[in-house]
Amino acid sequence: MLFPDGKFLSHLSIFEEAGLIRLEAVFLFNESRLPPDIAALAVEDARELARAIMDGVFQGRTQHVLSDHAKIALIFNPNGFVLRFGDEPALRELFVASPAIIRLAQGLLRIVDRASATPAH
Repeated sequence: MLFPDGKFLSHLSIFEEAGLIRLEAVFLFNESRLPPDIAALAVEDARELARAIMDGVFQGRTQHVLSDHAKIALIFNPNGFVLRFGDEPALRELFVASPAIIRLAQGLLRIVDRASATPAH
């Protein structure tokens, strides 16, 4: 689920655009036509978020990613995780079930790997 919109997601779209790693929601419903944007992260911030996710899963505790451009909290709960992107009034909260959080980390690391690849000749 994504708040403050209160919308269920079928999945996340993770892609690179203009040097940023973008996370966008694919909603099950969106009659209000709200934009799907969740976050736009620098490559290093996306890598740190993936690491924080894995730390949160294996250590069973809340993690943070703080940089000049990102403020993200990964909040550990027994039934899942809450990712908090940014501050009020632009705060976006993404509720993710435990099995899906590792897939999110893998998706982030795959796109980070692609964005960090040396261009072919």
